[in-house]
Formats: sequence, structure tokens, C-alpha cells
Amino acid sequence: MKKNFDRILKQALSPTEEPDVWLNQNILYQAEEMVNMAKKAKKKKGRFSAAVAAAAVTLVIGSAAVVAAARYLTPGQIAQQHEDQKLMEAFQGEDAVLVNESQEYAGFRVTLLGAVSGKNISEYLPEDHKGQVEDDRFYAAVAIERADGTPMPDTSEEAYGEDAFYVSPYIKGLEPWNYGIMNMGGGYSEFVQDGIQYRLLDMENIDIFADRGLYIGVSSGTFYDSGAYFFDEETGVITRNEAYDKVNALFDLPLDPAKGDPAAAETFLKTMEEDEPDPPAEMSEQGMEIEAWIEAFEEALKEGTVKEDAERIESTVQICTPQADRTADYAYDLGDKGGGSGVIFLDESFPDQKPGTAAVLGYSYSDEGLKDLRVETAVLNEDGTVTFSVYRVKE
Repeated sequence: MKKNFDRILKQALSPTEEPDVWLNQNILYQAEEMVNMAKKAKKKKGRFSAAVAAAAVTLVIGSAAVVAAARYLTPGQIAQQHEDQKLMEAFQGEDAVLVNESQEYAGFRVTLLGAVSGKNISEYLPEDHKGQVEDDRFYAAVAIERADGTPMPDTSEEAYGEDAFYVSPYIKGLEPWNYGIMNMGGGYSEFVQDGIQYRLLDMENIDIFADRGLYIGVSSGTFYDSGAYFFDEETGVITRNEAYDKVNALFDLPLDPAKGDPAAAETFLKTMEEDEPDPPAEMSEQGMEIEAWIEAFEEALKEGTVKEDAERIESTVQICTPQADRTADYAYDLGDKGGGSGVIFLDESFPDQKPGTAAVLGYSYSDEGLKDLRVETAVLNEDGTVTFSVYRVKE
């Protein structure tokens, strides 16, 4: 019913004749020129990488679709704010995909403005670990604002970042928790103007997956949240979790399937797997010391105790509620000591499903060895929830 309504509404609002694409771009360019760029917005960067200015956008609120007029910067203007002339021109070209679709959840309105891809279309191209320029890139522009009109805090304000968002592309047929912006050589830059937060994504060119189907997801938090979306292993389709009480917008990215390149896509995925670091052929003395400590720690957990020289970091303790797919997500922040996030697979961590069972999820350490060792653990509770916590070696 909703799909039919959306289709009828879209047809009713679509003009029977469209102006020439270059006329559209010239009008947008003139609108950009009128913007006073003297006052530069401060920008924040992160890495892990319509012929009218007031465009009509589709606004989705819960299960109802309506049409609203909203004024946003165009993707070209966003690139211009980042002083990227090449990217601005690319967003104004025929190959750019202008979307202007909005979705509203948990008090926030998220708008996918558009995307563009190609070789050498930016003034700022990253280099890989070998020093080679990565010139084939994909860019997407997103706007985030509060639905009640309250301005988003500027990047210079203390409140900036209190409402964090994880913005990432996802590929139909691949697990969203394993394949996202952090696996695609991606990062982002963002700024706030007129109370609206604008984020510009930059990553390796994912047009090669266009024939499979691509999404752009915007969810609450700084990492992927397994509770935000559902993944159908049979069909490969990713959908929103309607019961999720935070932001979990999900947009279909309308790329031309003809851009897909199955051979290049397989090579890309294979390269991602090969990039995983190989374990050393011979374990160092430090590594053997840590392995011995972890084994003793796990043995103590099995007996329902804690190793004498281990202590729990109380700030990391959290109760995680499993989702329908038997997974639960966690995230923690240790300030200048780092932090982490991940997904607990209950059937793997607790095969016997016995309450009180503890499991080691993983661990990390630096050159300082045991002094900097952090061990992530999970305990299955009587009510089916999981208690997550991090342990370290007592000083």
C-alpha cells in the first residue's frame, strides 16, 4: 500500500517535461555564487575516509510519506565549503546523482543530498600505505538536522558530538557489520551551517557494486549498531529495524546498475580480506607472555572467578540486549587510552546457552605488553541479556 502511495505521489509531483541538465546545473551554480562564502564554517574531519536552490524532497516520518520543501546546501556548495573546486564541478556534472530524500526518526531529519564518483575529481586525494595516490573515489553528501528546528551545535561548541552519527554505505548481499565505510578506505568531513550539520563522505569508488544494490545508512553512535538494521541472509536485503528507538535512516542509492563491475567487485572484496594482518611466523616473547596470561584468565572465567591480577574497568560495564538475529552490540570509550566497539554473536559465544557463562570476545595490547592489555568479556544473564565489560592487568 505504502509503495503504491509513494509511486502515485511521486508521479503526481513529477513534471512531464524536464529542463536540460545543463540549465539545471547553471541555475545551481548561480545559486552557489550568491552564497556569501566570506564567513567560512569550521570543519571537522574523521577517517576509519532540481533546478532550484529550495528543492522539494521526499520526507519519510515513520511509515507515512509526505512532501516538504527544505532549503539545504547543494552537494556542490558543500564541496565548495571544503575549498574543493574539482569536486564542486563534479557534483554539478551529468554524472552526479542528486537524491534529496529525507527520513525522520527519533527527533532528527536526515537527508541524502547526492553522490558522485570518478577519477581525479577532487583536489584532495589520499595515498595508500605504499604512497600511491588513490584517484578513483566516491563521494556522498548528507544533511542532518533536528526535526523541531533547534540548531545543531557548531563544531566549535562543547555540545558538538554529543549526538553522534555513523554514516556509511552498505552493499546488498554483504553483512553490514563487516562491510562499511571503514573497510572502504573511507572518511568524512563535516561542518554546521544555519543549524544544519553537513557531512561529506569520501571513500574508494563503490560504483563497482552498483549492479548488486547499494545503501547509505545514517544511525546513532560512532560505530555500526547491530540493532539499527536487519540483514536477510537469503536475499541479502538490508532493512531498517522499525522497533529501533534511535536514528536508523536507510536510503537506496540510485546508481546505474550498468556501472557495476562484478570482476572488480570480487577483486575489491578479496583485497579487503588479504589486507587483514597475518600473524607472525614466530611469536615474540612478549606475545607468549600475553597468550599465557589470557589462557589463565579464560580458565579462571570458566571456574566462575577472576584472575587475581586482573581488574574490571567499571566504566565499560554495560547490559547489552540481543536483537532478533541473536546478536548484541557494544561500544566503550577509554579516553586517551582508546576504546572499541563490536558485535556479540550469542550462539558462538554461548553455545550451551547457560546463564552465568562467561566468554572472552577479544583482546588488544600495544608495545607496552601486559601493561596495556585490554580484554573484552561477556557474561550471559538469566534474562537473556549480556553483561559486557573490559578487564586489564592490575598495576
